[in-house]
Amino acid sequence: MISLETAGQVTQQRLAALTHFTQRIVQTPSLSGHEGDAAALIVREMESLRYDDVWVDEVGNIIGRIKGGNGPTIMLNGHMDVVDPGPDEGWPHAAYSGEIVDGHLWGRGSVDMKGPVAAMIYGASLFKHLDIQPTGDVLMTVAVMEEIGGLGSQFLVEHTQADGAIVGEPSENELRLGHRGRIEVQVKFHGRSAHASVPHLGINPHFAAAEFLNRLDEVSLGCDPVLGQSTIAPTLYQTDQVSPNVIPSEVTLFLDWRNVPSETPEHARSVLQKLAEACAADGSDPPEVTVTHRVFDTYTGAKRNFAAVFPPFATSPTDALALAAAKVISNATGQTRAGVWQFATDGGHLMSAGIPVVGFGPGDDRLAHTNQERINIAELQLAAATYTPLCIALASAIEKGTL
Repeated sequence: MISLETAGQVTQQRLAALTHFTQRIVQTPSLSGHEGDAAALIVREMESLRYDDVWVDEVGNIIGRIKGGNGPTIMLNGHMDVVDPGPDEGWPHAAYSGEIVDGHLWGRGSVDMKGPVAAMIYGASLFKHLDIQPTGDVLMTVAVMEEIGGLGSQFLVEHTQADGAIVGEPSENELRLGHRGRIEVQVKFHGRSAHASVPHLGINPHFAAAEFLNRLDEVSLGCDPVLGQSTIAPTLYQTDQVSPNVIPSEVTLFLDWRNVPSETPEHARSVLQKLAEACAADGSDPPEVTVTHRVFDTYTGAKRNFAAVFPPFATSPTDALALAAAKVISNATGQTRAGVWQFATDGGHLMSAGIPVVGFGPGDDRLAHTNQERINIAELQLAAATYTPLCIALASAIEKGTL
């Protein structure tokens, strides 16, 4: 329907518009929960590109639809929130400048993932630009709050159906077939508070926490043939005290468990509970191990309580969806490697909802969340030209019943 050659030619003609749009959304701050200004820009751009329908859902996700026939629905998925850029002094070019230097567009979100979002929006709009109807609907989804656990896409999959999805997180225009998940676990040890001058009158929970950390390597961790070894990293440490001369009555450890599909949140909680109980001090209340839940307000005013869990996902390299994607990407970019992301994405939420997923996006993911974040404009252009042929190939593979 739309060849790689045609997609490349049209994208070249529209490169200035694509670059300018990317600049504008990079220049618009959109921390998690504060994406409203960026969302308004994205909605206007999608409308100007003649998407058939564009709407904002209850939590603030943007969904744009290009109407197709009765064939499979393909979803393109990205997010509009970014992490805090930190002080401008650390950036070679200001964090929200969108400045272009030596063929790279600089700024927070240029890689993660406003550049990829712009490429997907322009790529999918080729159907309208060339007045060609896809075999099934194409949905361009831009989610909120991915950076804090994927609230937007968790809501999205409850209300949106698709037969296959492309997650556009940065992959240097290589195929990505999954990632480990993330489970945020809190381990709370109880003690008995006392003045630090008379420690024998208290039960100091620091010692139980220290033993727990020293024995953390006793936990048996899973390994997946595609995703590799799971890991557990202690991150935060909190007490119920701010005074240095008081023994606290409780301490809480935060653990970041990067899990493979065989390790569920309940498995993680159960394993860590057993170890924590073995480390607890005599006479103290039993330790509490919980998966973190948080309540967040979205920019639309919706309030949601959700678990700090990103599910893992792995698509087999021999899966028909992966094979179809690999062929298009190889022909378009010359890239033949299929890897996995080291970080978690909304792809886990999509796959958990039964939507098959492959990943492909412009940008060096090693630059994400750093003050060196920038995206190569030629890479951005190539990705935009690849998304429509990729949608066509995935829909064809699904339509043939090979999934």
